[in-house]
This record gives sequence, C-alpha cells and structure tokens, in this order.
Amino acid sequence: MSRGPGLPGTLRVLGHEMRRGEAGKVAALAVAAGVWYLASADPATGDWIGWWNQASIKVQVYGVIVMGSLMSAAAAWSAGRAHRTGTRAWADTTPRGGWPQALLLWGAAWLWSVAGYAVMAAVAFVRTAAVSEVTEPVWSPLVLAVAMTGLQIAAGVAAGTLLPSRIVAPAAGVFWYGAFVVLAFAPGLRVGRLLPAVDDHWDVTFRPATLRLLVAAVWCAAAALALLALPALVRRTVVGPGAVAAVPAVVALAAAGALLSFRSPDPDPFWATRAPQPAAPACVTEGRATACLWPADRHLLPQAGAAARTVDRAVGGLPGFRLRFYETGLRPPQGAPAAELPVYRPVVDRRTLTEAVLDAALPEPPRGCAPIEHAEAGGYPDLFLVQAVLRTRAGLPAPYYGEAFGAAVERVSKAPAVEQDRWLSGAARAVGACAPVPALPR
Repeated sequence: MSRGPGLPGTLRVLGHEMRRGEAGKVAALAVAAGVWYLASADPATGDWIGWWNQASIKVQVYGVIVMGSLMSAAAAWSAGRAHRTGTRAWADTTPRGGWPQALLLWGAAWLWSVAGYAVMAAVAFVRTAAVSEVTEPVWSPLVLAVAMTGLQIAAGVAAGTLLPSRIVAPAAGVFWYGAFVVLAFAPGLRVGRLLPAVDDHWDVTFRPATLRLLVAAVWCAAAALALLALPALVRRTVVGPGAVAAVPAVVALAAAGALLSFRSPDPDPFWATRAPQPAAPACVTEGRATACLWPADRHLLPQAGAAARTVDRAVGGLPGFRLRFYETGLRPPQGAPAAELPVYRPVVDRRTLTEAVLDAALPEPPRGCAPIEHAEAGGYPDLFLVQAVLRTRAGLPAPYYGEAFGAAVERVSKAPAVEQDRWLSGAARAVGACAPVPALPR
C-alpha cells in the first residue's frame, strides 16, 4: 500500500476543493437566504426574537431542512465530478485511499456549512439580544444541526461517488427535504429521532434536553463517517478503509440505540424538558394587581405593569375577580389564588398583554359547570357578557355578537359607576357559583 500525502498536502487539496468546488457557492446562496429570513423577521409578529431557545431552534431547523438538503445535493454533484469529466480512473490511482478522498469532499462542503451556521447564529442571537434582558445563548440545537448537516453531506458524497448519474445530486436534495416533510406529518415516529430536524416551539417554560441532543449529534457524526467509508468498501479499484471503518459504525449503532431508547413524558417535546421553577419570578405590582413573569421574560415587565394597572383600575376593589397573574408554567405560592397569564410570543405589545390579563381576571366557573345563556344578551353565555363589560370598562374594544348583545353591554357600561360595580360584583359571584348573573341595570 502506498503512503498517502502528509497533512500539508491534504490541507492544500482541501483548500483547493473549498475554493473551486460547488459547495461554497451553494452554501453562500443558502446563507444569504437564511440571513434575509432571520434579519427581516418582525419582532412584533415573530415567535423567536427575544427567546434564546427559539432563536437557536430557528437557525437549526432552517439549516437542516434548507441548507442541509442543498449541501447534500452539492456534495453529490462534487463527488460525481470524476464520472462527468472522465477522470475516475486517474483519481483511483492516487496514493490517497477511497475513504480519505471521500473525507476531503465531505470536509470541503461541511466546513462551508459550519461557516454558514456561524453567520446565521450570529444574526439570530444579535436580534434576540436586542430584545431580551438576559444573555443565555443556547448552543446544543446548533451542535446537533452541524452534525446532522454533516450526515446529509456524507450521504450526498456516498451517493455521488457510487451512482454516476447527473440526476443523483438533485435527487439527494429532494430526498432529504421530502423526508423532513413526511416526518413533520408523523411526529410520533421514533425513526424521526435519527433524522433530527427539531421543529418545536420552545418558550421560556422549556429548556433543551442537552443529553439527548448531544447523543443525537454523536449518532449523526459517527453515521456520517461510516457512510463516507462505504464507497471505498464497495469499489475495489481504490484502497479500502480497513478495519478502522468499523469504529464509527459501532459508535453510530450505540448512539442510535440510546437515542431510540429515550422516553419523553407526553405531551412534552422529545428534545426539551420542563424548565425548573425560578427562585424569584420577575413581578410587578400596580395597586392591588400583581403580574409575574419568568425571569427570561423580564423585558415584558413594562407591558405587564401597564396591564396590572388597567386591571386594578377596572376591578381592583370588586370581589370575585382575580388580581394575581402568573405566566404560563410558573407556580404561584402555595394557597395563593392566581390566574394563568399566557405569553405566546417573546414580544407582546401593551394592548395585547392587557387584554390577556383582563381575560385572566374574569371569575372561573366551577369544574363541570355548563355555560349559562343570557336571554337579554342574545342567548350568549353570561361569561361572554361579563368579559365584554370588563373590556369596555377598561377602555378596550369589546367582542360584539350582534345587536342584542351590544345593547346589553351598553346598558351596563352606561349605568352609574355604583350600579356598574354592583352588577359586576354580583356577576362575578354568580359565575363562580355556576348561577345566572343578576339582571341588567335599568
């Protein structure tokens, strides 16, 4: 067996492939699209700018599904170059074995993808840092993405080497993209853990399941190395990889077995775990109303304070309404009555959060209580009427369900303040007791 070139020669060949190969151009196109996608997102309507978990997930899922599929196609095209140019026989006579040749092609494409991830992660994290008041970049999904893209590229190299056809490159890209589409419609398939594109929504109530993500990264990396050895094992015209090729195969099997054996409590996502309760939530008190958020959402305290102030003005002195609000996932102190405050996005304007807090302030009917229809409100449930009156009282738009409903809301809203208070207090007690609300003021 002839001795292969040393490290300097290998690095020169790798640099040449990175400069002259197709993978760099494809990576530049994918990264340009990814940067535009991340940089043009509107914080007011996006679901990730301001949450470190979700920012990492956005980069990961775009990188795997879009960039990984494109880079796999580019790698397959590069690997088939010797077939297209008629230089396969010459390439097979080089002192470098079949596995090192595949590793060079793979490395050129993979390093471009790693550089692309770094650029996209920087854009996503800068945008999140501009909103969030904590600095907690999440890296484990990105590590998994880098490894998964490596597996995709390795599959492209193997396919392009073994199948001398121009159709192989686009087929490789279509295969990966189609696989992710199919798995998205069947999230319960355990085999999907071996092709991880984590398209979950991780708000502040979750944190990455780091062990699972790293085991998946080991599986992807080892499977990639094993795949790259396959062409040299099949094609007898090149120097084979020898017994050392069994090492990544064994590691891949072990990691895959561990990954498939993990259990996740339903309905929690497989790749995340519940975040532990914070030692001290971020709370704001206005009058008699208090709103508490996860510390990672403390950038929303001004909006939460405005919402608590509105609730205090609207129903602060009335019995039956709730005045303590804890963001979803937070547990209030033992025995303290509180309402859940949902925060669906990392950026929420004051009006949206105020409406959410007002709705949370409504009395809760007893478990199993059927909605009680209100004849004077057009037959709609009592609670709908109380909600509309409360929003009108707070100066916010109220839901409208027809003329009769609107007239009932107006009768309460135009009544003197004392009568309004009396009706709302009675209505709150009635809803809490699963009884009809009092008659409307005259």
